[in-house]
Amino acid sequence: MGNGWFYPESKIPYNMLRYIVKGKADFFINGEKIHVRENDIVYIPRGCRLSCVSSDNLEFYSIRFITSLFWEGKDILEEYYGLQRIIQAQGEEKYFEEIYKWVNRKHAANKSFIRGYLYILIATLSSRGISDGVERIMEKTEEYNLDKIVFRESKCNKVDSRIRIVTDYILFHPEEKFTPEKMAQMVGLSKQRFSSLFKKNTGKSPMEYVKEIKLTTAARKLLVSTDSINEIAYEVGYEDPNYFIREFKNAFGYTPNRYRSEIKEF
Repeated sequence: MGNGWFYPESKIPYNMLRYIVKGKADFFINGEKIHVRENDIVYIPRGCRLSCVSSDNLEFYSIRFITSLFWEGKDILEEYYGLQRIIQAQGEEKYFEEIYKWVNRKHAANKSFIRGYLYILIATLSSRGISDGVERIMEKTEEYNLDKIVFRESKCNKVDSRIRIVTDYILFHPEEKFTPEKMAQMVGLSKQRFSSLFKKNTGKSPMEYVKEIKLTTAARKLLVSTDSINEIAYEVGYEDPNYFIREFKNAFGYTPNRYRSEIKEF
């Protein structure tokens, strides 16, 4: 972007991660002024109002994505994973480069690589702020039984409360076995009605969502604990560790061991 580049205020319909390759600028996120410069990574959450102005030549990578995980109607990446608004890159720029490379490459595996590198990028960034954010939140998880989630969701209307009840419960109880029938019974719906409503609100089928929660929880545990792969598999409800490893690799592009070692390089 040239000197004097200006981006008018707009509501952002997706999450963004921007890596500043060169130059400096002021970003305004929901009215908050954030000065960015070379080697900064900026997290711009979905639904915020964003405007930008640069008095310098500005070059950046911009990754756009949408999360389908809910937690109390808040930004799960910031509130649950501790992702900071702005952070200095410490080698993560290579993931932006890899994602860009695979986005522009026609290959049967490109989606797997894009998703895998994006997960690693988010995990690397969140690991710096994860101790305060996640430990604070996880102290409260035992309070979130089904009755308390139902009571809280009765006061929230941003997403269908019946679906949020189920998504919150899954988030806090990933070790349980879930079926569409069980989830539908939790909110008094038929399996067919529940599955249709769930898809409409999350963009995923109930079991796709369950798998994503389990694997995302496992990815976080790989970063914040020294538990073995087998232990983590059991903690997120997989009885067969080998099956868990295959599912994890399909989702992230790496085995759990390689995922953990890759992040620890930073």
